[in-house]
Amino acid sequence: MGEDVLIPFVVFGSLAVIVVSAFYFSYKKRTVVYDAIKVAIEKTGTVDAALVEAIIRDNVGPYADLRKGIILIAVAAAFILLGFSIPDEEAVGPMIGVASFPGLIGLAYVAFHFFAPREATV
Repeated sequence: MGEDVLIPFVVFGSLAVIVVSAFYFSYKKRTVVYDAIKVAIEKTGTVDAALVEAIIRDNVGPYADLRKGIILIAVAAAFILLGFSIPDEEAVGPMIGVASFPGLIGLAYVAFHFFAPREATV
């Protein structure tokens, strides 16, 4: 296998492994939660609705969007700095293009933080 085949295979294969592992671990987390609820029902015969809500609800906090946005903007800035650090002057344009994806998504997350209404936390 030549480099022209091996490199794209590794890149796209690693992306597939990341996506599949994310789904797999999400599935495992859900099965652990459901098994815990099942054991609680078997032992006591009933489960408090507040407990089930607390287990199932994904508490991310009021600043989750802001944190994600700042991290993605930092990743975009890293791509831009990488483009400027490569000695070839033609590398800056493509790296800015690559940086635009996480940068714009990060800006959208920051906008969600400031403009989207949030539930009052208790």
